Amino acid sequence: MTATPTSLAAPERSPVLRVLRVGLHVMFAVLLGLGLVRAFFPSGAVAAPPMHRMLVVTLLAAVLALVYVLGTSREYRWYRHDAKPAHARTKILGWAWLGTITVLWLVLLFLSPTFVWVAFPLMFLYLYLLGNVAGVVAVVLLWAATWLLPWWDAVRATGPQPPDLATIIGPGIGAVLAVLISAAYRHLLAQAVHHQRVAAALQAAQTDLAATEHRAGQLEERERLAREIHDTLAQGFSSIVLVSRAARQSHELSPPTQQSLELIEETAAANLTEARGLIQHLGTADPADSLRTQLQRLTKRYETELAVRHQPVSMHLRWEGETSPTQLPSPISAAVVRTVQVGLGNVAAHAQATQVVITVGIWDDELTVDIFDNGVGFTMPEAFYPGFTVPPDQHPDGESGGYGLYGLRQRLAVLNGSLTVESTPGEGTVVASRIPLTSASTLPAVQEDL
Repeated sequence: MTATPTSLAAPERSPVLRVLRVGLHVMFAVLLGLGLVRAFFPSGAVAAPPMHRMLVVTLLAAVLALVYVLGTSREYRWYRHDAKPAHARTKILGWAWLGTITVLWLVLLFLSPTFVWVAFPLMFLYLYLLGNVAGVVAVVLLWAATWLLPWWDAVRATGPQPPDLATIIGPGIGAVLAVLISAAYRHLLAQAVHHQRVAAALQAAQTDLAATEHRAGQLEERERLAREIHDTLAQGFSSIVLVSRAARQSHELSPPTQQSLELIEETAAANLTEARGLIQHLGTADPADSLRTQLQRLTKRYETELAVRHQPVSMHLRWEGETSPTQLPSPISAAVVRTVQVGLGNVAAHAQATQVVITVGIWDDELTVDIFDNGVGFTMPEAFYPGFTVPPDQHPDGESGGYGLYGLRQRLAVLNGSLTVESTPGEGTVVASRIPLTSASTLPAVQEDL
């Protein structure tokens, strides 16, 4: 077989499915060989066919076996190396191969009815390559050929006569079994694919959990070091500055002593400034370079989740602007993460999209986050939440009235930001947020005195 109805991955390598595939090929070879033997040595009072006819039958059987082996060996190479050819070429080769072996079998069946049971593995091939409806139609046609051609040949030889009921019922039972076994094979394959996706999701979740725990340990250690520096070095330098400043106010000190105290104060103040810088850096809840990593992890998690739910979505994360995300204050970074999280949550719950583009723009005076999906969209009436419109039965947070967009809008309002939603039925949805990068959106300044 050189074509498949869907791309096959590791699930089809499971032992049960592999046995079914090998069993199909073995069954074809056995039935073809059995038909050839019975054609040479007919049972009962049936006379042996002429030698020239047997030579033709032997030659056709050998060609059929060769064509079948060539097709299955090509598929095995793809199956072993997991390298499927281009779809159009695969489809043409598959139809040419299946059509060739079908025609060869029909000619053999016309020459000798002993090849009737070769139709059984052919039914599996048609069901496998064509799918449910078209495959069943092909099986019915093959079943009809199994008794029509031998009956027509008998009519030509001995005159008009009704077809033998056994020649109709026997292949019919085989056709029903082929349909049932093919349905079971597809069910097993679907289950294997599902379990593989679940295993991939679990592995991704374990990796994410390990990274989260490692990150939590790092943050905890940073916080501990920040507290230790604050309680020891910074406090000590601050005390030295205060004591030296008080001592310099005395009028009884000689000029050399005054200069020494001034030098002590300057050195302690410089070290105090460095200690405060270390405290500010170590005490940050999220390291400066974590925004990009958090968004990448978030998009990957939703991709995996939707794949497990059989709703594959391609997510693209783009960065624009003139400012690096490492320079953003922690409240703004958190707002960006929550915006993307709420947007992707709505996409996963309602959009039925196949593509999502998240664009984060960081400019000198403004930060923007735009989330576009090509899903089903919805109607935007006048006002459901303050600032944008969604009726209770259509709003993107759910049919019962979710809180995600409303809560996100309140979070952005604290930073003087805004949130807008634009959507049209059948044309997707855009969730856009804007946050000004002004003093109102930045972290409070670190106090000079500890």
